[in-house]
Amino acid sequence: MLQDSFKKILFIVLLICIHTLSAAAQGKNFYISKTSPPWLVKIDTSTTALPPKSVTDGYYTALLERQNHAELKESYTHVIRKIVSGAGVQNGSEISVTYDPSYQKLTFHQITVWRNGHPADKLEGSKFKVLQNEKDLSKFIYSGTYDAYVILDDIRKGDRIEYAFTLTGENPISGNKYTGIFYFEGSNTIVSRYTNLIIDKNRKLTYKNSNFETPPRITEKDGLKMYEWASKKTRTYDKQKFSPSWYNPFKHTQLSEYQSWSEIVDWGLRVNDYPNLQTPVLDKKVKELQLKSGNNQKKYIVSAIRFVQDEVRYMGIEMGAYSQRPNSPEKVLNQRYGDCKDKSLLLIYLLKRVNINAYMAYTDTYDGNILNEFLPSPMIFNHAVVVIEFDHKKIWIDPTISYQRGAFDQIYFPDYGQGLVLKKGVNQPEKVQSRPTGKLVANLTFYPGDTLGLKKTKLIIKSVYTGNEADDMRSTIAEDGADGVESSFLKYYTDYYDDIEVNAALHFEDDEESNTIKITESYLIPAMWQKSEKEKSRYYAYFYGDLISHSIRDIDAKNRTVPMIQKYPQNVEQNITVHFPEAWTITTDPFELKTTAYEFKFDQTVKGKVMSLHYAYKTLKAVIDAKDVKQYVKDADAIKEQLSLGIYWGGKMEPSEINPILLILSAVILTLTAVIFTRVYKQQYEFDLDTLAKAPAVGGWMILLSIGIPLLFIFILTEAIDSGIYNQSRWEHASDNHNGYGLFLQAAYILAAIIYPLKATWLLLLYFLLKSRRELFPKQLTAFMIFATSAIILEWSSELISNYITHQPLNNTYTFIKMICWIIVSLIWIVYLRNTSRVWHTFVFTYPEFSWKPNLIRHMNARIRADQDKN
Repeated sequence: MLQDSFKKILFIVLLICIHTLSAAAQGKNFYISKTSPPWLVKIDTSTTALPPKSVTDGYYTALLERQNHAELKESYTHVIRKIVSGAGVQNGSEISVTYDPSYQKLTFHQITVWRNGHPADKLEGSKFKVLQNEKDLSKFIYSGTYDAYVILDDIRKGDRIEYAFTLTGENPISGNKYTGIFYFEGSNTIVSRYTNLIIDKNRKLTYKNSNFETPPRITEKDGLKMYEWASKKTRTYDKQKFSPSWYNPFKHTQLSEYQSWSEIVDWGLRVNDYPNLQTPVLDKKVKELQLKSGNNQKKYIVSAIRFVQDEVRYMGIEMGAYSQRPNSPEKVLNQRYGDCKDKSLLLIYLLKRVNINAYMAYTDTYDGNILNEFLPSPMIFNHAVVVIEFDHKKIWIDPTISYQRGAFDQIYFPDYGQGLVLKKGVNQPEKVQSRPTGKLVANLTFYPGDTLGLKKTKLIIKSVYTGNEADDMRSTIAEDGADGVESSFLKYYTDYYDDIEVNAALHFEDDEESNTIKITESYLIPAMWQKSEKEKSRYYAYFYGDLISHSIRDIDAKNRTVPMIQKYPQNVEQNITVHFPEAWTITTDPFELKTTAYEFKFDQTVKGKVMSLHYAYKTLKAVIDAKDVKQYVKDADAIKEQLSLGIYWGGKMEPSEINPILLILSAVILTLTAVIFTRVYKQQYEFDLDTLAKAPAVGGWMILLSIGIPLLFIFILTEAIDSGIYNQSRWEHASDNHNGYGLFLQAAYILAAIIYPLKATWLLLLYFLLKSRRELFPKQLTAFMIFATSAIILEWSSELISNYITHQPLNNTYTFIKMICWIIVSLIWIVYLRNTSRVWHTFVFTYPEFSWKPNLIRHMNARIRADQDKN
């Protein structure tokens, strides 16, 4: 019996060794051991089912157990996962654990699949794949972490997956003081959650709860103190759009043995110190920078900053202790790459070599704005920068940002919130000094073509980037190249004008001293005017404050309880100038909005043929409080209403585009005047046969009237059509102006619809009176001249009034010249008609012809016979 028992024990030991060797063969400190750590606290692992409505991804976590032993540097995790649907089979059949083998050992103790109450052991070392993780490699960060990854076979709906593992070891750079954060809620509901920390009772550990007040259960045994947290059916929080990175609604507890920030400063000074550094390479670089700057300290600072920012590329190999400790400045200089702390320390050494005070500062790009809410710990920071003290100023510099230009004390520093300066005597974080002085000013000039598309619209854009905006654009040009920038710009504008094409290559000007970049773009738009499908008489063209639109968040404020982060810093000005082929009358009211978080301004001016739109938007702080998000959405909608201006042009009319009201009015006037002038033509007067017999034919200057009246008739008809008064879009455009100006336009159109047919029928009357040498002709022509002069004076006056109402310059030269010419011509002809005997003797005939023509013939025959009798 004993021999059999010994064989069984030996067999089990051999199996364990085989599993262990199989896993260890993969290297990377990965092991299999079915023996759990002996220090674990036994807990109740029974759970209840989660309601289906609370399940996401087809599975849920029934148990999450995490036990931590600070003295042994071990962290044990035990998970039970319940598969409830086919989606859960897809999403929950894999297990993955991330760790750093340079200082951590990963040991798996259990993988069990429970089906219908029966367990199946799935823990096999050969099934695991230990793969390099490097999720941040795209950010040029190599962390040396690995994923131990296993895909479970034959998982079905209703299965329970149970697994457990231990991570042993901690980063040696953290020293002997414990720090950590325990979370008790997450994005998914957990049915049962248990967390503990076992630590020597004599160690001074401080904890701080966030988003809850319940203290942990604290017990002591065998010189150890244990902190315990337990919860059932934890709450979940959906991530909302544009939430600040520091916003954290989850229940969690911070723990730290560090009692003050000054301890973190001391720790940082220790890990960054290279006391016995031999620096021949550094000394050589210092001399080069001094020579370049002419021993001018300000120029030296600028040269040193630009060297570290631009010539030492960003690449972080953050393995083990070097996740917190920088590499030697000499090493970084030789290899010409490093992460944030490497580049920061190099810059500090370069500056200190010439007696310029410079210090490293720790910041956190996610939680920097709430750094004062954290317990002191070196592990809460994720970024290192430099603080320069010079000329009684404190200048914050981020060595990882490339292509920054301008004076060193004007270089943009991002708003990282608070930072801890590693300088003796510093005992708390301080607000970083961010200088968001950058601005983008874009000036767009349009020269629109005609509505028929016979002429392309020309668009010229001149943009000026300053401060941090210039830094960003300079970086984009360096990374994408001029061709890449041009291509991206063109692609951007095709979202607004489909057929836009490049007219000339981009032109760049970079003034590094003032940190200003100017870019000129030139485009052609073949079909700027688009015909409306619903209203065929309208040719639309739109102009957009697109830069402002891209600065505004598109967000739903309904039931939102989370603050919102806006684009900050943002300072954009966009000016649009449109040179129309004719004077324009469109006007809009100015709009201005200002709050403590953002401000917006819009106004429009029209001067003759030129329309100018001015947009300006600036953000004043990064975060909008949750209570103010609703108002932000309302303000954003109000701003967006100002950002798109649609205008339309009449163009060539089709039958369906004619204004029926004015057309009918002109037809009625035409009919009435035709009836009236017919009666005028048929008026009967007494005649004198001797006068008729002596009447000469139309000749002399009157020949010009016989030619001019038909030409003037054609001109009147052409002008009536080209004026656009019968275009429905013109009438509707006037209707859209809900003010006195709209009524004025409509009154002008009605008056023109009366005057044009009246002139036309009057000219027909004059033509027939002229042809028949009627006695009425001189009087009717004089009356027409006076009427036409009055009409053109009225036209000129209406244009003056229109310009005054719309605040346009008095630029109606064409109408004025036409009026003066007409007045002069009319006066000449009126004087000629009244004072020329040939006119008196020519226009003597009356109506009807049959009343005098036979008598005239007999009279002429009698005169002929009398003359013959005398002879």
